[in-house]
Amino acid sequence: MSTPAARTARRVEPDRSPLLGVPRRLVSLLWLPIVLFLLFWSPAQQVSPTWLYAGLVPAVAGWVVFALHRTMPPVATVLTSVALAGGGIALLAGSDGWTTSAAFPMMAVFVAALRLPYRTALFVDVPVIAATTVVVGPYTSLWDALLVVAALTAMVLFGIGRRDSARRVEEHERTLVADARAREEHARAEAIADRARVARDVHDVLAHSLSALAVQLQGARLLALRDGAAPDTVAQIERAQRLASDGITEARRAVRALREGPVPVDVAEELRELGRAHPDATVEVADGLRLGAREGETVLRTAQEALSNARKHAPGAPVTVHLRRDGDGAELEVVDVAGAPPPPGDGEGSGLAGMAERAALVGAELQTGPTPDGWRVRLRLPARSTDRERITT
Repeated sequence: MSTPAARTARRVEPDRSPLLGVPRRLVSLLWLPIVLFLLFWSPAQQVSPTWLYAGLVPAVAGWVVFALHRTMPPVATVLTSVALAGGGIALLAGSDGWTTSAAFPMMAVFVAALRLPYRTALFVDVPVIAATTVVVGPYTSLWDALLVVAALTAMVLFGIGRRDSARRVEEHERTLVADARAREEHARAEAIADRARVARDVHDVLAHSLSALAVQLQGARLLALRDGAAPDTVAQIERAQRLASDGITEARRAVRALREGPVPVDVAEELRELGRAHPDATVEVADGLRLGAREGETVLRTAQEALSNARKHAPGAPVTVHLRRDGDGAELEVVDVAGAPPPPGDGEGSGLAGMAERAALVGAELQTGPTPDGWRVRLRLPARSTDRERITT
């Protein structure tokens, strides 16, 4: 793929005329019929038939090639200038003095000065100026010869000026591209630094707090066993201890994702692990389904939030988790029976907002709402989710 800097580097001259606001190639082509009209229909433009047809073909061909091709190799540019100059000098040789035919050698020196390096342009333009000056003669005074040389030299300077102007525009655009790239790199570096800071905060606060909670729950379980607490009490403490351990694992995964970005995960195994942590959940995953790292993470977080909501609002209700193909994409569906939507207020329902935000980041479609006998969460991943970095489930 070509970058803006590369596209700028290939540009040789501005694409539009600053005066007329139309493409320069159109302006160049419009001058050709004007020159030809004056050449054929003006009484003062008398060119002998032999010189007319010998010079007209290469001159017109060179003009058309210059107008239609914005960039050419140096050899092609030299040939174009030679064709213009040769044809124009032939037309001048068959006419009387300085006539409209001089437009062709003037265009030749302009093309060479515009599109060739300085030394090469000098090698082409000096012979063309000399030959044109000789063919236009004889002169009645030295000033007439100097005027011919001055007119051709002015075209050379005009071409050099155009090329220098285009080069300045090119350098300015390259500077803008470099500045934009530097700003983008700076913003990316700031984002990475912010993510690292958040990762440190999560690790120092959340992970440490959960680790301390897990230790305390372990002590509580041992005390309950020592004091002969009821089996239900011990089971609740053990379940809380498992939840704390799961929270530590999730916190460490979040820290790693913040520091390193999304990493491929085994979606099928992770979903089954979530199902094992939810006694009333049934998990079904299509065989051979492939998801990218971001999409797999979105599926896991959506399923985790949906199961947490089901456990909170419909404890004991059966829950089914399906991850299946949907055309060229994939679909996650979590349905619980006798469930209810999260009640509004006091921060409840923010999990649904978080799921929607995750879905939007990967271009997925999230649908949540009640069913006749429960609550359903459906996440539909687009087909392009299988075209990124892949993992096998």
